[in-house]
Amino acid sequence: MSSQATPAQLGGRRHARALNPRTLLERFGLVIVLLAMIALFSALLPGRFPTTTNLTITLSGQVSILMLALAVTLPLRAGDFDLSVSSVMIASASTVALLTSQEHFTVLPAVLIAVALAALVGLINAAFVVGLGIDAFIVTLGTMTWLGGVTIAVTGGQDITGIPHVLGTIANTNLVGTVPTRVFYGWALALILWYVYELTPFGRRLLFVGGNREAAQLSRLRVGRIRTAAFVASSVIAASAGVVLLGALGAVDPTSSGAYLLQPYAAAFLGTTVIQFRRFNVLGTVVGVYLLAVGVSGLQLLGVASWVSEVFNGVVLVAAVAIATVLRKSSLITGLALFRPRERARLLAPSESAAVPGSTTQKEVPASARDE
Repeated sequence: MSSQATPAQLGGRRHARALNPRTLLERFGLVIVLLAMIALFSALLPGRFPTTTNLTITLSGQVSILMLALAVTLPLRAGDFDLSVSSVMIASASTVALLTSQEHFTVLPAVLIAVALAALVGLINAAFVVGLGIDAFIVTLGTMTWLGGVTIAVTGGQDITGIPHVLGTIANTNLVGTVPTRVFYGWALALILWYVYELTPFGRRLLFVGGNREAAQLSRLRVGRIRTAAFVASSVIAASAGVVLLGALGAVDPTSSGAYLLQPYAAAFLGTTVIQFRRFNVLGTVVGVYLLAVGVSGLQLLGVASWVSEVFNGVVLVAAVAIATVLRKSSLITGLALFRPRERARLLAPSESAAVPGSTTQKEVPASARDE
């Protein structure tokens, strides 16, 4: 009798693993931490933390951070970094503010110009990273710096006010109760990116490229185009976040880009430890954003010094990157399984139906993931 498992047996095993407490803890551990933090701060601050006002402030104050965090997942899934997103966001907000308040542009043309300039920045990043092969971290760090300098030079480093009322209306109108419309813009973006990542060929191509670039090239994926598209889309989303931020605040500080970089990356890396293990994903990133927001909100309401929030964000970022790095190198469960003879034989047995992800001997990428 053959010792190979039938498809029904394999499906049953996968279902059992999915319901395993350890697997559930791995996939939803960060959600549990978020709920525990909410419970803790609610117990410590019963009349201040679990209130509608605090919920509204927390949700509305994180829209731009959420949009930036989702933006950086695009190049991250393709194996690249884009550190310029915060500078693109502030530069775009400053562009719209200048054009509408000083050059008397209407809102729509000003926004389109800002988005087009942001797309150009994405193309510049891609030209150096994809075209010349320079490390993405270095290129986008440089872009963040020079773009921030150009923004300050053009604006004089002064806050820009006098924003058209329509921008405030678009961002601040209460849609459901006291929750403003901009919160739903962030959630809509999350839904769109979830659809792209999970249900479209482009989302699968991003993963193939990020997992093993050489194997993707051997499988006839247009790796350069995919990486370029990720950089451009990241910049366009960052520009959109800038427009939302401008409408929410009614003004823009051209020197503030540095304040918006840490949290998006912390949230994106936290997201790899939840929902879709070891993978940059939308739902995990959303959980990461709100975990950071709850932590900072709770600490502020407890009356701690302002620097404690910065320490909290920094520690969470380092911890998230460390956890994500460890998880990429190996899985603890797999490592433990290797000590069991039967499991070790099963895991190490050659398979003709699938190749190890990330191996250059990978089978050809499925047709659904290739370019037309």
